[in-house]
Amino acid sequence: MILFEPTLATSKAVDTSVRISLAGTDGLLLDVSCGPYDKALQQRLWALNNTLRDPQSFPGLIETVPGVNNLLVIYDPRKIPPDAAAQVLSDLWVSSSPTPIKGKHFVIDMIYGGEHGMDLDYVAEQTGLTPRDVIALHSSVTYTVAALGSMPGFPYLVGLPPALEVPRRQIPRTLIPKGSVVIAGEQASVFPCPGPCGWHVIGHADFDGFDSQAMPPALLSPGDTLVFRSKAQLK
Repeated sequence: MILFEPTLATSKAVDTSVRISLAGTDGLLLDVSCGPYDKALQQRLWALNNTLRDPQSFPGLIETVPGVNNLLVIYDPRKIPPDAAAQVLSDLWVSSSPTPIKGKHFVIDMIYGGEHGMDLDYVAEQTGLTPRDVIALHSSVTYTVAALGSMPGFPYLVGLPPALEVPRRQIPRTLIPKGSVVIAGEQASVFPCPGPCGWHVIGHADFDGFDSQAMPPALLSPGDTLVFRSKAQLK
């Protein structure tokens, strides 16, 4: 159920709209319909998320979950009714502006190809590159964590070179190992734990992305940056 859908000018280059809809009995989903990933819009969502950390900004707030192009707000409907909560959220969005996050930087050593990256050759074939070219491109850029989701500690990374963009697999794998380095579409990631996956596995890293006993339990946070570094030459 969409509560309302005001048109908002989000930047000089992009004119989009925001939808605020019910998410269960105690949640609101603010969804920015902007199509492809937009850095300024994502930074604006981060700014809104930071504003909501102030208990005075949103009565009855329990939790926020920032995603890519969206923000989930969990609140106590006994303290503020849904319509009023949606209006507060909309007002805060209108007053927000893109704010970069100075996150941590990580270097992730990994092994490309072979048993560790069964889709490397396929990605090379689909992109018209050699496997070495794929490795060189993938490890040549700095990635930014746009959001965490899908599974605990799973980072949605932006910054993948356009030359490496390949659609998701038509048939997902039911299980890939923890530490699998994957790409699909415009995004990249590294698996914090074993799980199903429809992305392309190009390598493996010793990556402990989630620890339920740690605080915070996820190693990465939105705004963090990372680079992948090859541990061995392709054979």
